[in-house]
Amino acid sequence: MRYAITKATVEQVKSVGGADIKEARSTGIVFATLTREQADRLRSMGCQVTEVGQVRATVMSPPIVAPPTPVAAVPTYTPEQMVWATGLDELRAMVEPPLYGEGLNLAIIGTGIRETHQKINGRVVYSKNYTEDPMRDGFDHDTGVCSIVLAMAPLCNILNLKVLNEKGEGTEEEVALAIDDCISLWDEDPSIAPSVINLSLGGPDDGNPDNPLRVVCRAAIDRGIWVLASAGNSGPAPYSITCPACEQYVFAVGSLKYEPFTISEWSSRGPTLEGLIKPDAVMFGEDIAMASSVSDTATIAKSGTSFAAPFGSGAILLYLEGAYRQAVPMQPVAGIVEELGPVPSHEEVFNTWFPMICVKPEGAPTGKDYDYGYGLPYGPLVIRALTLKPLADIPSMLMEVVSPMVILAMMGMMIIPMAKGLRR
Repeated sequence: MRYAITKATVEQVKSVGGADIKEARSTGIVFATLTREQADRLRSMGCQVTEVGQVRATVMSPPIVAPPTPVAAVPTYTPEQMVWATGLDELRAMVEPPLYGEGLNLAIIGTGIRETHQKINGRVVYSKNYTEDPMRDGFDHDTGVCSIVLAMAPLCNILNLKVLNEKGEGTEEEVALAIDDCISLWDEDPSIAPSVINLSLGGPDDGNPDNPLRVVCRAAIDRGIWVLASAGNSGPAPYSITCPACEQYVFAVGSLKYEPFTISEWSSRGPTLEGLIKPDAVMFGEDIAMASSVSDTATIAKSGTSFAAPFGSGAILLYLEGAYRQAVPMQPVAGIVEELGPVPSHEEVFNTWFPMICVKPEGAPTGKDYDYGYGLPYGPLVIRALTLKPLADIPSMLMEVVSPMVILAMMGMMIIPMAKGLRR
């Protein structure tokens, strides 16, 4: 049996006879093959020992770690159109030169990427395979994820870390080792160290804070790396948020339907087993035409929180680029606070910024809720929050912004005809 051991040393694991030992150096997690008796001996030493679960690009039956369960889709909207719908193109254009993610790195941990696809070619700067399958996207999943990120931040660099096999399945061990390597890159090769990690995958939430995925995600966040994960496609049932999206400061992204502007029926809902309000936010995740791994020019329509998550990852890249450029100005930015200071912490962004920059459909609960989280990050509100407006003005600012539902309704008349005929 394969186990993840925390609060232990490699020497302790060796002392009980553990085999095939692997260590996540940055986080101290030790993976090993143990008998039940050996596992019990480690527990008696005060070590935390848990069986290694599975993950997938679709959450199937436990204990698989995978992408969320695939959802039927038709090719209706391009990623670029969804960027426009969220108003994030306005955010991108608020400075000169525009925010395109230039100089920032993002790790896509999942099924692998077709790096030669025309929407991706030249953006992948680092690749590593943690599986026994070939280094390719045989599951046709993260090639699409990557194309969405690059629609948001076309000049960012991509790390392609393959942890899921041709069936879209893997284990918590491979994912944890990949995240641990991202942490190590900050020390060993900062030029390609990722500022953001995208996890369009997950496993069941077991309520265990010592789950190796949660432990390694916390370690990455402590180093200042943003970790975004798909919430899962098991809604509308409550308690269906997957792991590691269930971890407090892992940014859990649910899915919105474009027409009508409402939560996707299958988007996973909170609370978590520990009572946290999740997801944290929602992005568009239905009927997106994206890059396919079938060929260098192929496209395919997909739906799911797997494809909402990279919109969130791209938005965080734009936020980070703007924050870094303001801290070390390349050119003056009109209307922005002159001294931004340190980039806000995860806690500040989650608890202070998101309530100011997100919108929800009419009739949705106010504040953070189990369906929408804080809602859809909306470009004009981000711009307003960054300008010299006092916090007391935020309620009136919200009233001044044109209703996103009106914008989306108008947009629909333009987008749907444009998307007709899109095929794989």
